[in-house]
Amino acid sequence: MASSDLQDRLTFLNLKDTDLVLLRELRPSVEEQADELVAAFYRHLLAFPATRRYLRDPEVKERLLGLQRQYLLSLTPPALDTAYFEERRRIGEAHERVGLELRWYIGAYSLYLSLLTPLIQRVYAHDAAKAQGCIGAIQKVLFLDAQIAMDAYVERHGRELEYLMQELSTEGRRLARNYEDQKAELRSTEDRARAAEALASVGTLVAGLAHEIGTPMGVIQGHAKLLEGAVSGESAEWRLQTIQEQIGRISKIIETLLNMARPRRTRRLPVDLTPLLDNSLSFLREKLGRRGIEVEKNLGSAPCISGDAERLQQLFLNLLFNAADAMPEGGRLRVELSGSEDGWVEIRVADTGVGISSDVLGEIFEPFFTTKAAGAGYGLGLVVAEGVVTDHRGTIEVESSEGKGTTFTMRFPVPEAGDGGSS
Repeated sequence: MASSDLQDRLTFLNLKDTDLVLLRELRPSVEEQADELVAAFYRHLLAFPATRRYLRDPEVKERLLGLQRQYLLSLTPPALDTAYFEERRRIGEAHERVGLELRWYIGAYSLYLSLLTPLIQRVYAHDAAKAQGCIGAIQKVLFLDAQIAMDAYVERHGRELEYLMQELSTEGRRLARNYEDQKAELRSTEDRARAAEALASVGTLVAGLAHEIGTPMGVIQGHAKLLEGAVSGESAEWRLQTIQEQIGRISKIIETLLNMARPRRTRRLPVDLTPLLDNSLSFLREKLGRRGIEVEKNLGSAPCISGDAERLQQLFLNLLFNAADAMPEGGRLRVELSGSEDGWVEIRVADTGVGISSDVLGEIFEPFFTTKAAGAGYGLGLVVAEGVVTDHRGTIEVESSEGKGTTFTMRFPVPEAGDGGSS
């Protein structure tokens, strides 16, 4: 406690040297009556259950009586220096620490005053002014001690309150983060639900229209085949060829939609992804060579996964075809395979092609969405790819920058011992 603060307190209480002189004169009488005063103080404490519980232990009782005697003597007169204030502060902290309520602690100062007032009146019975001055002096000292004790209580509770506020703030931030995470998870769940609804709608639509479209397409294709020998001239042959190509394109779209909509039983067998990726790349070797696309393979050691090799190859071919189409002027195609310690296998397919705009990156797994030129794509390849990954309990993520390229990362769980079979 700074000396300026001590002086401010003494000045505020109007505690002067004349008060200390009066208290000094009172000391012999306090020493003579100290034991009786402490006994009266002790009897008063026993009258209240809240204070009586602190006096059950005989050792505590004797220590308390000794401390009360010392305290009474220290009032006549007090040594108003830094050590005095620090000692009073420690007393307040000790009582707060053991759980003594402030009302009982402050009440003790009133009890001291009620015990000392009759003594002062007897000592100065012949001098009323001096008696009044001495009672005023002892009141000032007791108020000063109570003020210091209250500071100890307030500061300790302030620290506890600050700690609680920090804990509440930390918990609040944690709850806010959890809330945001849950909101994001809910949005993701809603998005997946909408996508599932969309695919279900596609399945219903395809199931209803496949026959209606497929049958007339078959008739048209058959008649177009018959017309091959009946037409002449370059223009007529070109038109017939165009008809047949477009019929083939429509048939392929219907076939792809049927594959998506038709429930199928996925075979769960051990699949070695290294030869599967090699075979998929070999299918595109000619196309990649024509476009001047350099292939970089890094097929590290990875355990087998449980799945359907045919569908997984369809997944890889879709991604590789997309990568090739994204590099019409050549570039680099990187295919990586690796196993991780957390029980997953990771495949990465990266190209240095035209990339995908961030504005539409979130839509690439939507049915019929495509960034390719009209007639160059159906917008179903990535829908099928995502479905294959999901069926194999995996994840697929995409990163892309316009003009720099696109990277697809897939992760599949490694089956535990005994896991396999169909699902």
